[in-house]
Amino acid sequence: MVLDNAGDTRQELVYDFFTAALFSFVVTFSIFLANAAISKFIVDRLEGKTSASFRIFVCMIFSVITANLIIYIVWLLFNRLIFHEEGLENRARIFENQVLATVLVIIVSLIFEIKHYISKLRISIAEKEKLEKENIKSQLESLRNQVNPHFLFNSFNALQSLIDTDTVKAKEFVQELSKVYRYVLEHKDEFVVELKEEINFIHSFIYLNKIRFGENIKFTTSIEGEILKKFIPPLTLQLLVENAIKHNVISSDKPLHIDIVNENGSLLVKNNLQLRTEKIMSTGIGLQNLKERYQLIYHISPEFLVLKDSYVAKIPLIEKEMN
Repeated sequence: MVLDNAGDTRQELVYDFFTAALFSFVVTFSIFLANAAISKFIVDRLEGKTSASFRIFVCMIFSVITANLIIYIVWLLFNRLIFHEEGLENRARIFENQVLATVLVIIVSLIFEIKHYISKLRISIAEKEKLEKENIKSQLESLRNQVNPHFLFNSFNALQSLIDTDTVKAKEFVQELSKVYRYVLEHKDEFVVELKEEINFIHSFIYLNKIRFGENIKFTTSIEGEILKKFIPPLTLQLLVENAIKHNVISSDKPLHIDIVNENGSLLVKNNLQLRTEKIMSTGIGLQNLKERYQLIYHISPEFLVLKDSYVAKIPLIEKEMN
C-alpha cells in the first residue's frame, strides 16, 4: 500500500513537472512572438515621429498588457483541457506568473529596443560611409577632369613654340605626345596608380621635354624596391616636373636639374631654383588641384618648400589602392 502511494506520488510529481514545463513553454513562446510583433508594429508606426523614450514606453505598456492576457488565456485553457476545472483556481499562482511576466516583458522590450538601436546605428554608419565615399569619388572625378585639360593646355603651348622654331622636333614632339597622352587615357578612371607606373610615365614625359630642351634638362631618379608598389594620384609627377620647367630658366649655362628620391616613405621631387624673370601665363590649377586630391584620398597635403637655391615637393605615398 505504501509502495502504491509512493508510485502515485512519483507519477503526480512527473505529471506536475511536465505540465509546468509545457505551461512555461507555451506562455514564454507566445509572449516572445507577441513582443516581437508589437515591437515591429510600434517601430514601423512611430519611428521618426516620436522620441525613442516614448516609443519604448508605448511598447512596454502594450507588451505588459499582452503578456498578462496570454497568461490568463493559457491558464484558462490548461484548467479546462488538462486539469478539467471550470473556474480559476490558484489565483495567487496566476498573479505571481503575471508579475514575473511583467518583469520579463520589460527586460525583453529593452533588449528588443537595444537590438533595434544597434541595428539602426550600424545601417546609419554604413550609409554614412557609403555617402562619404561617393562624395569623395565625385569630388575626385571633378578634380581629375581639371588635370587633363591642364595637361593638354601646357603641351599645346610647348608644341606651338616648337612649330615656330623647329618643325622636325615639332613632329617628334607630336609622336611622343601621343604616347604620353595614352597613359592619361588609360588611367582616366583611376584615382591612384602604382608608383612604378607613374615613374615609367615620367621618364616618357622627360623624354618629351628633352625634344624641346635637349640636355639642358638633367633628370635622375633612384626609386626602387617595395616602395614602387605604393600608390600616387596619376599625373602627380608630371605636374611637378612641368611646374619646374615652366617657372625656371633652362639653358646650356643654367641647366635644370630634377631629382626624384624616396625619403621616409614620402617622395621628394627636387629642382634647382633659377626662376624666370618674365611673367609666366598660368591657370593656377596645378598645385592646388594636387593638394585637394590628396586631402580627399589621404587626408593630408603635399608640402611645397622654397629653399635658398632649390624647390622641394614632398609627396606622401599611399599604402593601398582606393576602390
